[in-house]
Amino acid sequence: MDNLRIISLGGFNNVTQNMFAYHFLPKGQEEGSQILLVDAGVGFPEEDLFGVDLIIPDFSYVSAREDKIVGLILTHGHEDHIGALPWFLSQIKKNIPVRAAKLAAAMATDKLEEFGINKTIEVFREGDKFKLGNFLIEPIRVTHSIPDTFHFVIGTPIGNFYHGADFKFDFTPVDHKQSELGKISRAGSSKVVALLSDCLGSEHQGYSPSERELGEMFEDQMRKAKGRVFVTAISSNIYRWQQTISASVKFGRKIALAGMSVEKNIKLAQQLGYLDLNNKDLIRPEKVDRMADSKVTVLVGGSLGQSGSSLDKIVFGKHKISIRPTDKIIFSSPDYIPGTSTAIYQLIDNLAKRGIEVAYSEIEGGLHVSGHASQQELALLVNLVDPHWIIPIGGNYRHMKQFSLLTKKMGFNTDNVIIPEENQALIFDNNGFVDKKLSIPTRRVLVDGFGVGDVGQTVLRDRQTLAKDGMLVVVFLVNSSKGLLGKPSVVSRGFVYVKENKALIKKLEKSAAEIFEKGKEVSGGSQALRQYVQGRLEEIIYKETGRQPMILPLIIEM
Repeated sequence: MDNLRIISLGGFNNVTQNMFAYHFLPKGQEEGSQILLVDAGVGFPEEDLFGVDLIIPDFSYVSAREDKIVGLILTHGHEDHIGALPWFLSQIKKNIPVRAAKLAAAMATDKLEEFGINKTIEVFREGDKFKLGNFLIEPIRVTHSIPDTFHFVIGTPIGNFYHGADFKFDFTPVDHKQSELGKISRAGSSKVVALLSDCLGSEHQGYSPSERELGEMFEDQMRKAKGRVFVTAISSNIYRWQQTISASVKFGRKIALAGMSVEKNIKLAQQLGYLDLNNKDLIRPEKVDRMADSKVTVLVGGSLGQSGSSLDKIVFGKHKISIRPTDKIIFSSPDYIPGTSTAIYQLIDNLAKRGIEVAYSEIEGGLHVSGHASQQELALLVNLVDPHWIIPIGGNYRHMKQFSLLTKKMGFNTDNVIIPEENQALIFDNNGFVDKKLSIPTRRVLVDGFGVGDVGQTVLRDRQTLAKDGMLVVVFLVNSSKGLLGKPSVVSRGFVYVKENKALIKKLEKSAAEIFEKGKEVSGGSQALRQYVQGRLEEIIYKETGRQPMILPLIIEM
């Protein structure tokens, strides 16, 4: 019997690192099977992932079957849906087609060029239908916080599936392009096997506010501000930038762009006609400090508190734009992206200490509206699609659970709402039955500088130890005939301040020498000796200080 596997390569129960594989297996066999991929996004590290820059999906399942891949389609241009594309394409030798709407295609192409990857992203347009292998794809426009956002009806040999990534139903969109509800309804009349739906807003009642509401907020901020206004938001939130720009122009302010990603995305959207911005209203960042404060708005990157971002550099005096007491900083950014809240609030704290006025959601409402559907919009999507099965995606477990409870209130059979485990694969057959017994091993693939996947649990544990209790290096100088030469040298890094803990250091030097002599009786050579010294020193240090620093014994033969 034919079947279709649906696999989340970034893991179900995750908000970010979105990437889904639709794997069709004729008669349930690998031979002749085909894989369609949807999205390739990055995730953002939690605070305890020291030194990690990004998290990307685990491509292992599809890289082992790259000859089966018939194509990859992108829903929209946000980082958590396109950001992992360079890493994915660099791992796949097969030249697979990648398709997206115009704006997402341009953003993805720009990202690939940063990595030196020459790849043509094929552009689909509204009203297009296209085939990739055995999959017939119909894009359906929906509203979100970025133009050119699409859902997909994916036709397969065992029936239609509706892939409903990030969306909301904004009935007064900034660009006047509403969601194609008629197409969604027609898709529902074709008997949809399963709906995969964004669920991030499932905790919120009613409808998500329109992006247009932010226009009034920005105008009010510009009207009241006597000094410069800095606005920070996710760099690809084009609607957000449009309304900031419109309000600034209305009040006679020139606009400066600070940050590579902000500048790239705004200028790209401007060139493609998604952003109304006259070049005469733009000024270079180096001119900002020479203009009257009341005549300047700065659109700046770093809304998630990223270290090294333009906002971070401005706050700490490392940017060509300097901060002033009369400035106002507006954070128009979400607070639900995992791994970002601590950094955001630290940045706000640093601004507050400098006496800078900061506006953010907790103290001033209306600074941000979600791009994700609330309960009424989710209910509308479910009613229009009328699927046999429902699979919440794009949220944590609590969001998936709330989505399930919502469908129960709607009278939907909750047995047909699937909340998968993180590594679970869902297998649908010709009869509409779903098998949930298969588990596909996936892991968090961590990107650290140029390293991809080489930071594992052991490395992370070591970094956490270093961050918490520091490191102690104990150096033993040894001569093959004379044995230990003098007392060991103890070097503290992040453990204790040596000048204020001389008694402890002396005690450790004496103990280390005694332990070394006893350890020579241990069989197993120098490696066994190092392990013995490390273990005994750990016991002594914990007893003396209650701390557990990383201990590194170095035995140097002279």
